[in-house]
Amino acid sequence: MKVLIELADKSQCTGCAACVSVCPHHCIYMKKGMDGFLYPEIYTSHCISCGACERVCPILNDFSKDNSILGVYSAYSKNDLLRISSSSGGIFSELATEFLNLGGVVYGAIYNTNGSVEHMGIENIDMLEKLRGAKYSQSWLGDTFKIIKEQLETGRNILFSGMPCQVAGLKAFLHQDYDNLFCIDFVCHGVPSADAWEKYIKYRAQIDNNGILPRYVNMRNKESGWSKYSYSIEMVYSNEKRYISKNCDDPFMNFFVGDYILRKSCGNCHFKGFNRISDITLGDFWGIWDIDSEMDDNKGTSLVLTHSSKGEELFRSILDNLKCKKATLEQAAKTNPSLVSSSIHKANRDELLKDLMKNDFKSTLNLLQSTDNRHKSLLSNMRKILSIIKGDRKDAG
Repeated sequence: MKVLIELADKSQCTGCAACVSVCPHHCIYMKKGMDGFLYPEIYTSHCISCGACERVCPILNDFSKDNSILGVYSAYSKNDLLRISSSSGGIFSELATEFLNLGGVVYGAIYNTNGSVEHMGIENIDMLEKLRGAKYSQSWLGDTFKIIKEQLETGRNILFSGMPCQVAGLKAFLHQDYDNLFCIDFVCHGVPSADAWEKYIKYRAQIDNNGILPRYVNMRNKESGWSKYSYSIEMVYSNEKRYISKNCDDPFMNFFVGDYILRKSCGNCHFKGFNRISDITLGDFWGIWDIDSEMDDNKGTSLVLTHSSKGEELFRSILDNLKCKKATLEQAAKTNPSLVSSSIHKANRDELLKDLMKNDFKSTLNLLQSTDNRHKSLLSNMRKILSIIKGDRKDAG
């Protein structure tokens, strides 16, 4: 039987897996591509071409709402311990705590014992620490969308946190609005390869701890501060050995911030901008030290955008726990380009990710350093040639 289904092109696919979750005959599965990212594949022998997968794809369909911005805020938790252990101002933890206290279920990304990242739902505040903090890897969603739908249908209040494309995938899969679903997305620079992260953490463990993986990872250690991007990367091992490095010196962060290992679709993200399908958008309020110094004490300040009345209401329910001031969209976007602009892939992205698929992190790191050195040498030679040309022109004049 000829399959008439056409999924999103791999250059645009976000890996949200809504198509996998909705397929009534389990004909779609996620398969690792040449760049280390997961993409949907179809078991053609089982597919009945019902089109359910096409109808829930947030790339093939526009499920966005023209949500006007209800509120723009700079904010941080008054609880210093919670805030220091959070990526920015601790707002997610405050919202999640409020939600859990009211009997809701909170979904977010966690680290597994093997270093991989996956989504998980929690109902106990004692588990919130696992969800707290930035995870620089695309999380495995598994059956999360299906489970959330079942819980929503039984009346449970659900708070889902994830990347903008994951929120779009969930909303597309559900295909209807639920008053008991609250969605938080984040200001996203881009999605790094899970392969890159897992190979990096093994590389780090080999150097630091004879290959035994860390028991704790903190991508936003604030011992050195938060303001002006001064945070550090921290890994703690079971024997209390510890790796800590300023973010600008950590090789994985150089790969990430340098746009070498991001998903292809991140170069043309469909989910950037102010008007989002989520109820609340959270991020670091980078640049707040220049905008409003009263909101910066070097411990982390969050940018908060509310997009719906229930999102605004949820945010207002925690205001007693926060220091909070109104801000403007212009202030929010000025020093946070990831809010509105897609990342620009480096020219050698494909080469590096293919190498990472075949080899270990150290090999790819060496490859990056060698190619960068070649580019620097080429640039230096070009500058010398231009200088000579300009000199000749002056002599000729």
